[in-house]
Amino acid sequence: RKKKKAFRLNTRIPIMRRFQLRVIFQNLPNHIMIFFGIFFANFILMFGMILHPMLTHFQDMVTSNALSTYQYVLKTAEDGAEKFCLSSLDTLGEERSSEGVSLYGVEPDSKYVKLDVSDDEVEISSAYSEKYGVEKGDTITLKDPYGSDKYKFKVGGIYDYPSTIAVFMDRSLYNETFDKDDTYFNAYFSDEEITDIDDAAIATEITVDDLTKTSRQLIRSMGSMMSLFLVFGSLMFILILYLLSKIIIEKNAQSISMVKILGYSNREINRIYLHSTTIVVLICILLTVPLCNWVMAEVMKIVFFEYSGWIVYYVPAVTYAKIIAAGVICYAVVTFLLNRKVKKIPMSDALKNVE
Repeated sequence: RKKKKAFRLNTRIPIMRRFQLRVIFQNLPNHIMIFFGIFFANFILMFGMILHPMLTHFQDMVTSNALSTYQYVLKTAEDGAEKFCLSSLDTLGEERSSEGVSLYGVEPDSKYVKLDVSDDEVEISSAYSEKYGVEKGDTITLKDPYGSDKYKFKVGGIYDYPSTIAVFMDRSLYNETFDKDDTYFNAYFSDEEITDIDDAAIATEITVDDLTKTSRQLIRSMGSMMSLFLVFGSLMFILILYLLSKIIIEKNAQSISMVKILGYSNREINRIYLHSTTIVVLICILLTVPLCNWVMAEVMKIVFFEYSGWIVYYVPAVTYAKIIAAGVICYAVVTFLLNRKVKKIPMSDALKNVE
């Protein structure tokens, strides 16, 4: 009388499959907890697996999309280098703290920066677009970091430049915007290192190595931590699955004892009780991997938004396969432990608490 009435299963379903389905439905709360446990464990595993390939991919993107090998902010002119203007403004900081934005004023026929916008429009870097959600046709407003002046720019395109929050415009528009002389410039692009100039004439030198410095530092500083996350995630996976699956076995101990009396072998018992959990676990792994990826992408956006610059979120396809494989291996360990527990259930349990 205390038991709820179970809903009817189609008799056309094979008997073993009906047993498995019945076990799944009877232990639905535990299986829901297994889903959340697998999600949590997979999230930790994913974090441990993605950081190194993501930072390596970022380095490759920065290297392949570098404007030039060298950028010099100089005090004197130098032959063989292309003139451009460089300065910095800040975002308004309405949602979060303001951030520096590099402004490039380049030649119309620049060898290094190919712009495809009208004279009164600018292109923003892909890093700017992704971080702030700015698209072509939008208008951005930046402010002077040392004053109250504000500048509005109409975005005419997105420039593939993932390493820096930057705005690119024609040098004539730059000089007009900041009230500079038509011939004004303060920097150079060059693919060759300038060696025959006094160091006192160089205000700043920017190389590809400088642009990838942050990602390299993160790889070195967090490399050992990633291994720790992998170990912790795997142990968490095994622990959560073992404890929840153990509850299911203990809850059905009397039934398992009864089928042993009826002559079912351990292999057949495992098909009924453990294989049903296996089905749930495999489904949960497949469902939580894309869910973890979506949540991780949102978390990374929030984390990286607080830092200057931007790192593109990237997960190689092989990482998904590694997470699934890690989950399957961890569950294989759990299954081995549960098999031993099922074998230890005595037939005498079937005689206990019988009304």
